[in-house]
Amino acid sequence: MKQIIYFYSAASPWSYLGAQRLYKIAKDYSAEIIEKPVDLIDKVFPATGGVVMPKRHPARLAYRLVELKRWSEYLNIKLNLTPKFFPVKDPHLPSLFCIASNEMGKKLDFSFKMFEHLWAKENDIASLDTLKIIAEDLKLNFSELHKLALSDKIKNIYEKNTKEAIALNVFGVPTYFYKNQMFWGQDRLDFLEKALKNS
Repeated sequence: MKQIIYFYSAASPWSYLGAQRLYKIAKDYSAEIIEKPVDLIDKVFPATGGVVMPKRHPARLAYRLVELKRWSEYLNIKLNLTPKFFPVKDPHLPSLFCIASNEMGKKLDFSFKMFEHLWAKENDIASLDTLKIIAEDLKLNFSELHKLALSDKIKNIYEKNTKEAIALNVFGVPTYFYKNQMFWGQDRLDFLEKALKNS
């Protein structure tokens, strides 16, 4: 089966904007998505020369908002440009929950609902209350999910994902890999689809 490796950050608006289209492309070409949340802020950016948002030049910050507005309108996806709970106070916790959800058999669903809560519903994805809402919506036992998310097993997967991303020269998210080809950004999904179509 074809496989798409999907590196993303729990707090990335670009991962949110690309998610539904990624899922459709994978379905259309019978590809499996291997979901890999990574530590973008504390590990990937420092290792690859990235700059966290608060330290970016005002010109870059302003243009980021222009592009987010353009893409959200173009894709007809609701997105708050300046959500109440962004930057996320603890981006690691929701990432760990996404990995735990995968381990419990709910792949992709948890991450997308998490994106929606942050970027469209004005909820704090670093809050256990929000994570519990998502878990219950997906019919996952929250106590079991919470315990698993905080386990060494899940933390080790998160660390492994991050190291793998850095080793593959990932410097931003979302980044997709198909047959060792790297596609950075949701605006590169056309090229990912073309690669799948031609393989």
